[in-house]
Amino acid sequence: MEQDVSVKEATIRGVGGFEATLAPKLQALAKGIEKIGKLKKIGSQAGLMNLGELRKQLDDVRRLSKDLDQMADTIEQDLDSYAIAPTTTEQLEWWERFRRSFHAGYPPLDGEYPVFQVFPVEIRVDLEHELVLVNNRTVRTIHPEAVASMVEKEIDRLNRERFNASGFAKALLRAYDLLMAEAKQKAEGHPISPGVPLKTLHQVLSMRSGASSYTLNQFAFDIYRLRRSESIITDGRKLQFGSSRNRGGIVITMPGGHQEYFGSLEVGEASK
Repeated sequence: MEQDVSVKEATIRGVGGFEATLAPKLQALAKGIEKIGKLKKIGSQAGLMNLGELRKQLDDVRRLSKDLDQMADTIEQDLDSYAIAPTTTEQLEWWERFRRSFHAGYPPLDGEYPVFQVFPVEIRVDLEHELVLVNNRTVRTIHPEAVASMVEKEIDRLNRERFNASGFAKALLRAYDLLMAEAKQKAEGHPISPGVPLKTLHQVLSMRSGASSYTLNQFAFDIYRLRRSESIITDGRKLQFGSSRNRGGIVITMPGGHQEYFGSLEVGEASK
């Protein structure tokens, strides 16, 4: 957890403070807006000319408008004195609420406030600026349960997304061959390792595609999907991912929580 941060003096704090103080007032305001919305029938008086009813409806509009204005002012004052996570206490509250919000069947939440991962989605929380990054996409919704729902939807979308395993394998082979050729040239006839670091391959793929938003986590997810496909053997060549003993490579997290670490790619001839 981070240390306490310097923020404005807040009398209302944390997710719980918002739910206890602002949420009920927001719900009351919504009901008031619903009531005044029903007064749109006042327009029918243009043709009916029920003058007694018109006077009553105008009184209702004035009263409800005044009530709504007062409620909005009160909520705005509360909002001015609100801070979602000024100290580690509120940060821990946010993290716990976020952790508990995920449904069964999704990979486990990894990391600590303010950086998390639910493979293959990365989450960066910046509550000071009232935003969250979900795989580099900025969202302004910051309630932990709402953010967890967004993450689950993103994971579902990625799993439904059509994956061109053959195209990805060929792109890996092209990058691998390029890096091996460069390594041989630098070695000047000396033996070289047949393995290429996966992080280096990721950098090459990102630069060649121009996709700066193609994160290492998304690259790991593509490798996860490739290893489950028949395209692990492409053009008579077999892609072999070497294990890593530490977090120096990439990490693939299964839905049950089991993690695999890979550090390099080697390419050999497919056995006949």
